[in-house]
Amino acid sequence: MAGDELTIKKLNTAAGNGSADEDHPKGWSDMGNQKQHTLTKSAKQTTQTKKSKLLSNPDIKRWHDNLARSSKNTAEVRLRRLSHFCEIHQMTPMELAELGMKDLRAVTDLLHDHISWMEEQENAPQYIKSTMTAAKSWLSHFDVRITRRLKIANVDSTPTLENERVPDATEMAETFSRCDLFTGAAISLISKSGLRPETLGDVDGTDGLMIKDLPDIVIQQGIARPLMMPPRVIVRKTLSKAGHQYMTFATTGGTKRLLAYLNDRLVRGESLNADSPVLAPDTIYDKQRGANADKPFLPTQRILRKIRETLRPRFDWRPYVFRSYFDTQLLIAEARGKIAHDFRVFFMGHKGSIEAKYTTNKGVLPDELLNEMREAFKRSEVFLDLELREEDPLIKRKDQMQKAIAMATPEQLGQMQEMFQKLGIGNIVQANSNA
Repeated sequence: MAGDELTIKKLNTAAGNGSADEDHPKGWSDMGNQKQHTLTKSAKQTTQTKKSKLLSNPDIKRWHDNLARSSKNTAEVRLRRLSHFCEIHQMTPMELAELGMKDLRAVTDLLHDHISWMEEQENAPQYIKSTMTAAKSWLSHFDVRITRRLKIANVDSTPTLENERVPDATEMAETFSRCDLFTGAAISLISKSGLRPETLGDVDGTDGLMIKDLPDIVIQQGIARPLMMPPRVIVRKTLSKAGHQYMTFATTGGTKRLLAYLNDRLVRGESLNADSPVLAPDTIYDKQRGANADKPFLPTQRILRKIRETLRPRFDWRPYVFRSYFDTQLLIAEARGKIAHDFRVFFMGHKGSIEAKYTTNKGVLPDELLNEMREAFKRSEVFLDLELREEDPLIKRKDQMQKAIAMATPEQLGQMQEMFQKLGIGNIVQANSNA
């Protein structure tokens, strides 16, 4: 019994001063003995990465692969969380599993104490929850079920997002003025079509949005052109977080940026076909692609990094704020009666209501419904292409007129009405509606 108590005490002892990897004075954590493992290939030694070392264990690989069948991103995140948890407690994932199978109470106490430690470190509640989810998932792989309710304070709180807001028209215009063609196309697909970044290129660069997913854009005589506006963007099941195929559209501004990027690639001699990636690695990514060197798509993190580099230091937004922008602007369009609620939900990639399962979530939509969705999206473009309103003097004058009508006194409205009638514009209601 004394030996068991000694083992548990050791496992509950944090590494060094109990700091996380990024706080370690040497920049790395003391996992195990920190031995450098190498693989010999044709007399050439290559240092293993932390991930490859973990996945060399068949149990860890089996657990990781099982998670990846639902979501590659989930599998990657949980592997990182589990690794970090074990490093802090100077143990391997297998030692954690063995402790769980040997003493359920001891491993539950370990998780409990880790929550308290992370709260003392002022880690975000969602980060703590993510760590616990990873540890519990790993233990569950060995049929170890944590039955105690481990509570996390303010678990629904998101401190880093509390003051986040979506960009306004001026900020969107400035953002696109800072972009190169690649980043402009990427931000447009997220902010103007509502795509998740993972749709553009998945976590390991093996899949992503392809030219064939843009059925209304064709390449004729070496030039990419739209067949109709707004063009459709198809999100295949393999790219959909919810696991269903859905469709959205690209706005006028988004289409222009996307075509500029595709045509630039064509002019530079790249041959594009149906299976070509919409966002492809170019000379910027020729170096240091590592394990992704032979993959046609850019991994999600590379795309996000490019967007962040474009935004900084002017803006400190997360790249995902552009998808929030799409949702917010369509919500305004819905409130103005421009688009149906189910359409907005569908364009966001959500499965929606029960009725949607029998209508919008079908693989092939009826032409009548497709046309109605296209028209609804077209009516909503004015809320999505805000930066075009900043650039177009005619739209600016319309906005000014609309504000003048809204702020006018009854006497001023009468004078304006007389002027409109003399100019043959119609009445104020019609002018305000057209604006």
